[in-house]
Amino acid sequence: MHVRPLLQTTDEQFASALAVQQRAEQAYDPQVPPITAEELRLLGAHDRSNANRHERFVVLDADETSAVCHLEFELDEANAHLASTEIFGAADDPDAGRAGLATMLDLVEEDGRTSVLGWGPQLPAESAFWEGLGAELRYRERISVLDVAAVDADLMASWIDQRNERAADVQLVRFINRCPDEHLDAWTASRSAMSDAPMEGLDINDTVYDSADIREDEASLVALGYRMMYLLALTPDGAPVGHTTVRVNTHRPGASDQWDTVVLADHRRRGVGRWLKAEMWRWLRETEPDVTRLGTGNAQSNDPMLAINVAMGYVPLCVFGAWQADVTTYRQALA
Repeated sequence: MHVRPLLQTTDEQFASALAVQQRAEQAYDPQVPPITAEELRLLGAHDRSNANRHERFVVLDADETSAVCHLEFELDEANAHLASTEIFGAADDPDAGRAGLATMLDLVEEDGRTSVLGWGPQLPAESAFWEGLGAELRYRERISVLDVAAVDADLMASWIDQRNERAADVQLVRFINRCPDEHLDAWTASRSAMSDAPMEGLDINDTVYDSADIREDEASLVALGYRMMYLLALTPDGAPVGHTTVRVNTHRPGASDQWDTVVLADHRRRGVGRWLKAEMWRWLRETEPDVTRLGTGNAQSNDPMLAINVAMGYVPLCVFGAWQADVTTYRQALA
């Protein structure tokens, strides 16, 4: 077996890589529209997004792709010790997964990183792969899906009305892809507040964004072909209250996602979270008829957000795990 960067493959190798990633995604979500060649090529071409630097490789057995590897380096200084990876196909071909991991560990060590997080569906073969390498399951995230058309419109209206009773002074700003300059400071602070979300047993530190991080992230997501819909809640003087985000996947709208939703600590228990979710649902119905399905993920321990999602109609699909170990542990297992 040998490892090659995703975009340095032949057309045949790339096609088999696409098939590997499609099979891996549909193993835990049979209804998700398959990733397209265009989307995968863009992912391979853009090496920065979501405050991470990315590398993508394929593991080839003869001329056929056996695994697709995605490596992320955290860019914030607080997590300079950490790298994360997904290995699509490792459950079906553990030898290919181990070969890909060995190459990624070389890059991790070159960058001075000491800890690697493996991310994937908590299915038996996936768990066996990571635990066989000495990694510990440190975090569990429930993946859920929503039939957008099936959401109870009366319930959404009631969530909006309840907010009017307890947080009537809160204002809402809508924007697509890029935050208006006048709200950038508030938006940056609200994004940083996502660090309040439970991370369970992971060795990971809070990420604090600055405005340059936000602008780079906005541009990278647009370059990947995503349309980002943002709702930002503000106090009358422009301070952040919270936000919610939907990533419209223009390559395959049925694979769109509800991303982060957060309410800052001083404004919780006022119905703002439900209001944000309801307003986003209403906006989607008005402007994105092709977005018929939304996926989302929440830590299994995040009871308040899970309660909102269940009430809204999100149905549990599977659980993703994050397995973590230091580089030395992985090297010893591979040896």
